[in-house]
Amino acid sequence: MSWVKDGPVATFTLDRPEARNALDLATIEQLLHALEAHAADPTLRVVVLTGAGSRAFCAGADLAGLAASPELRRHAGRQYAALLACIHQYPRPVIARVNGACMAGGWGLLLACDLAIAVETATFQLPEVHVGMWPMMVGAFLVPIVGRRVALDLALTARKIDAGEARALGLVNRVVTDLDAGSTQLVRELLRVSPTALRIGRAAWSEAAGIAVPAALPVLAERLGDLMESEDAAEGFRAFLEKRAPHWQDR
Repeated sequence: MSWVKDGPVATFTLDRPEARNALDLATIEQLLHALEAHAADPTLRVVVLTGAGSRAFCAGADLAGLAASPELRRHAGRQYAALLACIHQYPRPVIARVNGACMAGGWGLLLACDLAIAVETATFQLPEVHVGMWPMMVGAFLVPIVGRRVALDLALTARKIDAGEARALGLVNRVVTDLDAGSTQLVRELLRVSPTALRIGRAAWSEAAGIAVPAALPVLAERLGDLMESEDAAEGFRAFLEKRAPHWQDR
């Protein structure tokens, strides 16, 4: 795993192209620790998660690397779950930049992110049943997005889908020919808006997820009040009235 920070944007790369960026225990823990280490960085605005090379975003678990013992596989599974939770709860927006095949556990990384952009040649598959396994943690994200029946179709049949179908199912937000240009554009769009609004809004929607509407609305109203008391909201109102671009303070 490698990472680079360019101003307000940090890009974390699964850097095992020879293994199609498969997840061994070391890679899982390196990514988890790197994300945690940067979570409190006040200059960080957007995180991008991608894979090295053009063949694969992530081929899932490195079965050869995890074959040593059941204890190792159980520990790796727990660390993988912790990684997905970290991405899902991250204080800054996280974009999955899907540069190639996304398979098995790679779906967890993809779906834990806030947004996903994929090159048009990317493919997506949950092949776990072919090796006597099941996409356990992936289901926590997949079922709410596509529904139980569609999720079961993808998991039970292990059929491969293309980027167009992934977009239609809501697995990715955008499919592009030029991934570099498309990713840059998406990052720029996020950098234009208030980081405070993104932080409070994303957290509020997560807090209200799964709550019945009558109970969720008061929670969201309180979070809206929190946001409206922020300096960024005051600046946004002023900028609107003065017909100028806002200058966000992330406060």
